[in-house]
Amino acid sequence: MRALAPHRVALLALALFLIVGLAVLDDYGVTNDEPPIRSETDAVLQYIQGGQAAPPPGQDFLSFYGTAFQLALTLAERAFDLQEVRGIYLSRHLLTHLLFLVGGLFAYLLARRLFSARIPAVAAMLLFLLHPRLYAHSFFNGADSPFAALFVVALFLTHRAFSGGKISGFVLLGVGVGALVNHRIMGIILLAAVLAMLALDFAFARGWAKRKRILLAGGAFALASGLTFNALHPEFWPNPFARADEWWFEFSKNAHEPQELFHGLLGRSADFPEYAPVWFSIASPPF
Repeated sequence: MRALAPHRVALLALALFLIVGLAVLDDYGVTNDEPPIRSETDAVLQYIQGGQAAPPPGQDFLSFYGTAFQLALTLAERAFDLQEVRGIYLSRHLLTHLLFLVGGLFAYLLARRLFSARIPAVAAMLLFLLHPRLYAHSFFNGADSPFAALFVVALFLTHRAFSGGKISGFVLLGVGVGALVNHRIMGIILLAAVLAMLALDFAFARGWAKRKRILLAGGAFALASGLTFNALHPEFWPNPFARADEWWFEFSKNAHEPQELFHGLLGRSADFPEYAPVWFSIASPPF
């Protein structure tokens, strides 16, 4: 208990967020994305368990998404033998929201490591948890909300690995980044950033002993990232290199282009030059 005392404000805030989250949990309905994603994950789980001889063909781009978080939702659903639609999606929304709160906790821990002060750390956590768009999506968005939370966790692991300098820290970071990239391809930003920082450390290191340790850390990180990504992406198992090429091509061409209602007109968001600034000013209030 004494070890938790310095963090009591953050823990109290998290407890309050959990209470509020439980109170509003059933206010959120099911989105169009959730049933097909759940169906896709269920088929992947059947393949893992040997119920299918080959990975499922998938529904358009959905087959290219990894199972870093969705598989956990499906396993929880089966563990509690949930059969009714309401119970199934309430459980998925609850677990998605709990991961969001974990993201807030790691935002606090990261800021605490960076600033060694309580107020900036609590402020960082509140900035994450009180963002209107993130908060709403933390219940029903099993794709973007978990990605935001996993990104914060991976950032914490990044600081921990580089400040500690231990090989084990870079292995753990590799696991975190591999899961992040598996969940969303944009996680590759952090993968590239870590490799770039290691390259800079190697360039400015003095002595072969330090450079050897940096090479070992980089190799451990890259191997852990690759193995984690592949382990969480069963559709890569039969032919990982060919599938990776398809995966990269699918997401680079941005085939998912839903129609948006903007200023009274229906069209793709890319067709409206002012779409981004207007949308972000609404979704992310300056305060």
